[in-house]
Amino acid sequence: MKYNFILNLIRKVAFIILKCIFFIRVEGKENIPEGPFIICANHRSYLDPVLIILIFDRRVYFMAKSELFRIWWLAPIIKTFGAFPVKRGKSDIGAIKKAIEVIKSGNILGIFPEGKRNRTKEIILKGEKGVATIIKATGAKVLPVGISGKIVPFGRIRVRIGRPMEFRDNSLDNQEIVDTIMNEIKELILK
Repeated sequence: MKYNFILNLIRKVAFIILKCIFFIRVEGKENIPEGPFIICANHRSYLDPVLIILIFDRRVYFMAKSELFRIWWLAPIIKTFGAFPVKRGKSDIGAIKKAIEVIKSGNILGIFPEGKRNRTKEIILKGEKGVATIIKATGAKVLPVGISGKIVPFGRIRVRIGRPMEFRDNSLDNQEIVDTIMNEIKELILK
């Protein structure tokens, strides 16, 4: 699903503004597939979902921590751009069902498998298994995205989009699927 004219205009203006604050380089846009898929990216800052919304021309529906929907001014903005709440720290069946619905409706789902922002010195955190549940339920392709660089004014930010991944081997367990995705994201960050 494409953004409507007003939201698309907001996206374009926001991207111009961000490019004035940061040196943003996007690599691998040719890897973006048609049809429904799941974007899996690392998560280092609040800017990460914004970057993905601005880079991808089709609407990306995101799982966002439920606490964000309690912030009176932020909730309507993130809902407008396709975010829906997920309760962190436990299995949120409602959020999983909504994610499956997004994919089955032919849309793009954005997930940060780490489950939270990485505030450590580690390149990437261990991924949560919820994304594997969604992959198995939908058969969706996964588009790995690695975000790296300094999130400071005039810092260099690189967004590297990898090749789509498919998981047709039903013998893989959820942790193996997530580990494979996280390793690919890590490779994109390190390249």
